[in-house]
Amino acid sequence: MTKTGKAGIHGGVARPSLWITYSWTDDKDGDFSFLVQELRAVGIDARFDRITLIPGQRLWQQLGDRITKDPLGGWAYLITPNSLASEPCREELAYALDRALHTRGGDFPLIGLLQGGVRIQDVPPALRVRLCVSLASPTWKEEVLAGLQRRPPEHTPEPQSTYVWNIQRNFGGQQGTIAIEVRPRFGELPYWRIAVPEGSSITAWGIGPAGGASVSPPMMEILDGVVEIQGMRMNFFGSSARLSPSVSAFVVLNGGMPGKVGFGVADRTDAIPRNWEIITPRN
Repeated sequence: MTKTGKAGIHGGVARPSLWITYSWTDDKDGDFSFLVQELRAVGIDARFDRITLIPGQRLWQQLGDRITKDPLGGWAYLITPNSLASEPCREELAYALDRALHTRGGDFPLIGLLQGGVRIQDVPPALRVRLCVSLASPTWKEEVLAGLQRRPPEHTPEPQSTYVWNIQRNFGGQQGTIAIEVRPRFGELPYWRIAVPEGSSITAWGIGPAGGASVSPPMMEILDGVVEIQGMRMNFFGSSARLSPSVSAFVVLNGGMPGKVGFGVADRTDAIPRNWEIITPRN
């Protein structure tokens, strides 16, 4: 591979280069090697000590020269408990910080790669004031690439359901029960209906505090019955008692998780919703 400017050339496409500081202990099970593999897969020229330094030459002079003088696009620190306790890693951080502050100003990104379980207060201050990348994020590779390319990460928002759903096991301390809770995101909902497959073992239904562990029968008009939704016969329950972001509808079941749960809003006290939102609860 030939080198040019800030990036390597691979297949005629310039690749942003990134020096990565890490603890050798974090590659005992191949974790660091996997990180490098994934970065290279998105077009990042990942560089680090074992593939860059020349055997038989002074170690720290080489490291200092590579981090402060090489045509790099940026520097990253794999932040783990091992690397935080490593004096060599802190030394490399000092080289990178010197380059960022004195050599190229704000044009040299310093990127913290946060492993799960590391508290943000344990991150070195020089990285804490920058936007670190959590390796638990499904978009972490895009975030690193965006940092090297000096742009915001591409973001595709996940579609959200109309309502907020929550599932609680052993509801209210009752072993073996499952409570399915649903509430609006904004505003208030009258004439709501919640439905579960016909034959489900229902122990209670009603309203209660959002995220709470108690349910009370509605004191306003109540409607129940059977309705067919997506070809499935389902028992439904509902009331004109208003739901809100702080008040949820609940149905409490004994036994296993239902295959589907439906929720809808009617236009009057004695009506059945024309449209239902259906979810498939996960065990």
